[in-house]
Amino acid sequence: MVQDRRIIDVHTHMFTPEWVRLLKENPDPNVRIVPGTPHEIVDYRGAPIVRLSPEMTDFDLRMEAMDRDSIDVSIISLTCPNVYWGSRELSIAAARQVNDDFAAAERKYGKRIRWMASLPWEYPEDAVAELERAKGMGAVGVCLLTNILGRHLTDPDFEPIWTAIEASGLPAFIHPTTPFIDAATLGLEGFGLSNTVGFMMDTTACFARMILDGFVDRHPKLDLIACHGGGTLPYLIGRFDQMWHRSRSVRKVFSPPSTYLRRFWFDAIVYDQNALDLLVKQVGADRIMFGSDYPFLIADAEGVTRRVSALAPEAQAPIFSENAAGLFGIGEDDA
Repeated sequence: MVQDRRIIDVHTHMFTPEWVRLLKENPDPNVRIVPGTPHEIVDYRGAPIVRLSPEMTDFDLRMEAMDRDSIDVSIISLTCPNVYWGSRELSIAAARQVNDDFAAAERKYGKRIRWMASLPWEYPEDAVAELERAKGMGAVGVCLLTNILGRHLTDPDFEPIWTAIEASGLPAFIHPTTPFIDAATLGLEGFGLSNTVGFMMDTTACFARMILDGFVDRHPKLDLIACHGGGTLPYLIGRFDQMWHRSRSVRKVFSPPSTYLRRFWFDAIVYDQNALDLLVKQVGADRIMFGSDYPFLIADAEGVTRRVSALAPEAQAPIFSENAAGLFGIGEDDA
């Protein structure tokens, strides 16, 4: 590892063998495992979303990758489809299993592995109970998706979960998924467009709704993390401001949307130096954290390291580790 630079990776994923087993044994209309070459594929509503390569479930391979990429601490999370499938009992069981597996990984590999909890969001009472259990086991955050099987995160039914997360003090890492509509209808079938475009659409819509619906104002103490540099929100924020100024009769918030950007946290996975420069200009280096997106094909630890290293010197340490250390409560001796 690089000795004079500490890196905390806040956007990096794992599945676990037991999660895979549960899904295989309980196929769902929305989520199933299908044959693929060379690896099986997790299919989400007719679109391939995850390849089950060894890196997805093997923590020893992860440690090798962390050493190769000079990453000191990985804060792992379960990405889409998370545990939003099957019956209530299965969703609860999958959440408990993944959280137990992640806690076990932290015990085995020490403080180089930290983790975010998965919750059965469709069942708020159970989600709140699992949040409390996971925090007690060492979870440093909560991971969820930009929509819960098509339901907005601002749905009033989810209010008890948000209230509990806010009270817990844990950050909420909101990962995109394919918009909950037929991919062909959006023109996203094939070519990886569900990921490259669909994910960005879902993140942008999710966080824009949180602003415009007044959700952020109702939960002022929530720490919300927008993946992939916030989708297109930093780029389109001027358009949102213009619409807000021209739509006075339907406003639910009393400040332009752009004033809310710094209420969120962002990762630095944007794949382009100009895009990262814009993100820093829009939200500040003190609101951005390192992420690799390991172990997906689109992972870019080397590229993110290179682009952050090209920023002004005073911006680098906050993005590489300082912001994440403060947000997730990770001390200098945790790696």
